[in-house]
This record gives sequence, C-alpha cells and structure tokens, in this order.
Amino acid sequence: MNKRALAWTIFAIDIASLLVAGWFAWVTRNAALASGGGWSGSGFLAGLLFALSLLPFPIVGLLIALRQPENAIGWLLLAIGFTWFFGEALTGYGTYGVAMSRLPADTWTLAFTDMLWVPPIGLMGTFTLLLFPDGHLPSPRWRWFAWLCAVVLVVSCVGILVGASTMADSGFPNLANPFAIPSLEFLQVSLVLFPFCILGSAGSLVVRYRRSRGTERDQLKLLAFAAATVAASYLVIMLLSIGSTSSNTPGWLGVAQTLVIFSFSLIPLAIGVAILRHGLYEIDLIIRKTVRYAVLVALLVAILVGALLIVGALAVGSGGGLRENPTALVAIGAAIGLAFSPLRRLTARIADRLVFGDRSNPYEVLSEFSGRVGDAYAAEDVLPRMAQVLGMGIGAQSAAVWLVSSGELRAAAVWPADAEPPAEVLVDVQHRGERLGALSVAMPPTEPLSGARENLMHDLASQAGLVLRNVLLIEELRSSRRRLVAAQDDERRKIERNLHDGAQQQLVALAVQLKLARTMVERDPAKATALLDTLQGSATDALEDLRDLARGIYPPLLADKGLATALEAQARKAAVPVTVEADGVGRFPADVESAVYFSCLEALQNVAKYADAATARITLSDGSGELRFEIRDDGRGFDPSGTSYGTGLQGIADRLAALGGELVVTSAPGDGTAVAGRHPFGEAAG
Repeated sequence: MNKRALAWTIFAIDIASLLVAGWFAWVTRNAALASGGGWSGSGFLAGLLFALSLLPFPIVGLLIALRQPENAIGWLLLAIGFTWFFGEALTGYGTYGVAMSRLPADTWTLAFTDMLWVPPIGLMGTFTLLLFPDGHLPSPRWRWFAWLCAVVLVVSCVGILVGASTMADSGFPNLANPFAIPSLEFLQVSLVLFPFCILGSAGSLVVRYRRSRGTERDQLKLLAFAAATVAASYLVIMLLSIGSTSSNTPGWLGVAQTLVIFSFSLIPLAIGVAILRHGLYEIDLIIRKTVRYAVLVALLVAILVGALLIVGALAVGSGGGLRENPTALVAIGAAIGLAFSPLRRLTARIADRLVFGDRSNPYEVLSEFSGRVGDAYAAEDVLPRMAQVLGMGIGAQSAAVWLVSSGELRAAAVWPADAEPPAEVLVDVQHRGERLGALSVAMPPTEPLSGARENLMHDLASQAGLVLRNVLLIEELRSSRRRLVAAQDDERRKIERNLHDGAQQQLVALAVQLKLARTMVERDPAKATALLDTLQGSATDALEDLRDLARGIYPPLLADKGLATALEAQARKAAVPVTVEADGVGRFPADVESAVYFSCLEALQNVAKYADAATARITLSDGSGELRFEIRDDGRGFDPSGTSYGTGLQGIADRLAALGGELVVTSAPGDGTAVAGRHPFGEAAG
C-alpha cells in the first residue's frame, strides 16, 4: 500500500470510528449517565462537541500526508485522530456490552480503553511539538528526549491498564479490571513525568524559534498563538466556573464553555495553515487584531465591574438597589460609552507595540507610502521618503532606492542618510514591463528578509513603478531643458562668431575703403572709380554672407517652397553625395517642417564628421498623422548599445521630444547608420 492509500485508509477509519462511537454513545446515553461513563459523563452534547472539535486533526493530517508525505506531522495528526476516535468506538462497544447487552470481550475491551486517552494527548503534547513544522527534531541532541517521551507514554499506558483493580474510571466500579496486576501498580507513577515531557517539548519550540528565520519563524509563531489562545480560553472558563455547578451554571457560561471546547480545534488548524500555506502573510495582522480586541474587552469589563462596585456601594449606602436607581445604570452606560473610543485607540497602540514593535503593520506602511507620495512631487523629496518608509516598515537596518541611468543602477536615496546603499537584497521596480530601478534593504542578522516582510517589499516595489516613472520623467525634463538652454546659447555664440568673423570684418574693411575712396575722388578720380567698383563687390559679398547666415537661422526657401525643396538645396552643398526621396510629401505646419529640417541637417553634419561614408540618403514620408524622416549612410557604423547619444543626436531627440516626436537610431559596425524620426502633426498645411 502506498502512502496516499494509507493516508486515506486511516482517515476513513477515523470517520467510521467517529460515527460508530456517536451511535454507541446515543444508544447507551441513559446507562452511561447512570454509571458516569462514556460521552455522557459531561453530557452527551458536550461529548459530541468535543469529538467534533477533534475532527480537524485527521482532516489536516490527511491534507498534509497527501501533499507532503515525507512530513511526519501529517501522520502524527492522523494517528491522533485514529487513537482518539477508534478508542471512543471501542469504549462505546464496551459500554454497550457491559451495560445493555452482552457482547464478545466487552469487559476486556472497556478495560483496555481506560488508557486510550494517553496516546492522543501524549502525541499532541510531545511529538507534535517536537517535530513541528518540518517533521524532524530540532537537532540530533533531542533524540534522547524523544525516546524518553516515548518510554513515558508506553509506561503510562501500561500503568493505567494494569494499575486499577476495578473499572471505576469507566463508570463501573463493581466490575473487576481483567488486566489488573497489583505488583505493577507502581508504573502509574510515570504519569508524574507527563507534564515535564510536555513542558520540554514546548521548550523545543522556543529553541527552534530562536534559531529559525523567515517562514519557519512565522510557522512557529502561528502555532504558539493558537496554543496560547486555547490555554487562555480554558483558563478563563475555569476561573469563571469556580463555585458553579451543573444546576446553577448561568446560560452565558454554558455557551462560553461550549465555544471553548471548539477552540481546541485551533491547534490542528494552525498546524495546517502553517505547513500548507506558504508565506503566512496575515499572521501578524491576525495576532494584532486578536490582542487588540482581547485587551479592549478586558479593559471594558474592568470598567464595568468597577462602575458596578462603586454604584452598588452608593446604592446600598442610600438604602436602595440598582433597580431603584436608574440614574446609576445610565451613569454606567455613559462611562462605558465615553471610555470606548480612547480605549480603542489605546488598545490599538498596545497591540501594535506587542506584535510589530517599532515598525508599522503592512497596511499602514502601504497607506503611509501612498499618502507621502501624494503629498510630494520633487524627486529629492519622494525618493528619500520612499527609502524611509521601506526601511522602517520592514524593520531594516538600511534601505535604498535605485534608479536606472544609462543602463546601470545608481543609488538615488538612502535611509538613514549617512548609511551605505545596501545591495544584498534587490527587488526590481518595473512599470509596463520596463525596469526603472530597484529597492534594496539590509536586514538585521537575526531577522533576514522573508515571509510577510518580503511580500511587503514586493508590494512596495509594485507601487513604486509609477513613482519612479514620474521621477525619471521629471529628471529627463530637467535635463532636456538644460540641454535646450545650452543649445540656444551655443547657437547664439555661433551666430556671434559668424557675424564677427564674417560680415562684421567685411563691413569694417568696407568702411575703411570707403573713407579712402572719398580722399581719392579729387586727387585721382580713375583710381577712386576702380576702388568704388571693388567696394561694390565687397558690399555684395557681405550681403550674401548675411543672407547665408539668415538662411542658417531659418531658411527662406523652407518657408517659401517647403521641406523637400529646402533639403534638396542643402543636399547639393553637403560634404558627401546626398539624395533626397520625398515623393508625395507636401507642406506641413511651420514648427513641424522646422524641426525635421534642422534634424536632417544635424544628421548630415554627423555623417560628414564621423561616418566616413561615401553616400547618404534622406527619405521623407507621411501618413497616419505623422511626418517620418530617415537619414541613412553607408559609413562605418557603430554599436548603439555601447555608445550614448552625442550632442548632435541628443539635440535631435530633444527637438523632436519637445513637440511630441521620437528619434530612433539603428546602426551596426561596418553596416552604416540610420537616423529615423517621426513627428506628429494635425492637418497638413497643404
């Protein structure tokens, strides 16, 4: 039989045993009530509820055994269910046979079941704790303790089986115990070691917790929380039940006792969640809410009790009771109402301090992050706040926000400000599939990043994508503005140099020569006439230089004839042979034509300076509301992935981006370069 079939077989026996035990308990309820045995020792309903509260043990055990058959915890939970439910079925069989109708070996069976409470309790209190959560002991040094627990369980079972002379524990004191061996009665002393074995097993959880990291620590925390809840519930009910009997138990106390019985199922449920649910993302939040409301209820009960004592004392002093003093009841209600809101805030702070310490809970971290981002727009403010929220939210020693710059990560903000940017744990920040940056943290050595904290970091990274996109856009906008200002300054200086070195020098020389011609008119008219002819040519040259300079600023041909004609004129002056293909391209808005014209001129200058090309071609086309252009050469090319834009290409990109256009450069070593751009436009000018 394979493990899967074995698990289903044990589970089926557990369920069948529960049904058989329930049927025997029902048919023998009157006999068991008279004798004090069976489920009816505390009432049939209470026994049934207790049996149902144990049902999660085999259910969770089956799930674990099916999904993680190598984990001994699943088989332990199945064994707990088997020993308990099969034992109850045997008890029902024995009780039915002894009390109502003779059955084969009924007395022997009933006597044997006296000790069957030890295996499930022992397995729950010792081996489940020792082996949780991975099915192995904390270390080989715990083997002797595991053997000790096993010996105590076996000896305790034998001691109970043979130690009693009668079957009083089963509700039949007049029947002799067929297993009784008076000389072995001393074995029952081993029961004294039972609590110590449970305490030692609980201590193994403490040792394992101190050594654990990440998910394993969350698993242990969840089981400890469930066990503490069950223990606290039973303790409270025991204290409230002091002095009460079955005849005078208040109705609310009976309901509370029933609910406490079901709280026992929290242990297998916690084990199942801890082992089968990876991450345990909500455990801290669950514990926080439980602590919060428990403290709140305790404080409200304390206020209620105090108010009742004070008002009751005042009522007795005045010779009346609470019924005769309705004002007192109103005062109690008002006191509780006024205290509720501040107590709720106080309990929230207490719960957060107990569960999260100095850090916020995950939801507060995310909401604080969103709020801070919404209140800040500058990169110098957003990124440091993001690093601070990240570091404080997950309890890191330091945190950093990284941005992608020229294909590489650079630290843009660090928390604390004087810390080194941590690089041990990096979580990429993406937006629309593009990597924009990363978040990094340095965790304390005792608390590595895992579980809920790791999940929180990924949640922050997913939220940070749009933020980093905006930051990068703002930085790019600032950079492009600086480049545009620098380009304008360069153009002004170029115009100044051209005027100074060209037309200005020509006009100065023309003025000097005109003064000379004036003095020569009377002395030598022939030479003066010849000089005036020369000056006329110089004036014409100066005028042509000024016109060329004006054409460089904005060519009249572009305004008069359009983009294709202006580019053809420039192609004739280029350093390399250039052809222009612009079939069907008409007129466009002036800003569009200007941007494309100067982009093509800048690209041609790059071809002349760097491409070492023999020919080049300009292609113009329009369609779908865009004017497209491409300048392709047959030069030596380059590797775009390893070469950033120079001032020329960056200027083209900035010029196009300012009007909503885009630049794409494709090249390869030895295969030339293609500088392509697109520029959107509304309606063509004609």
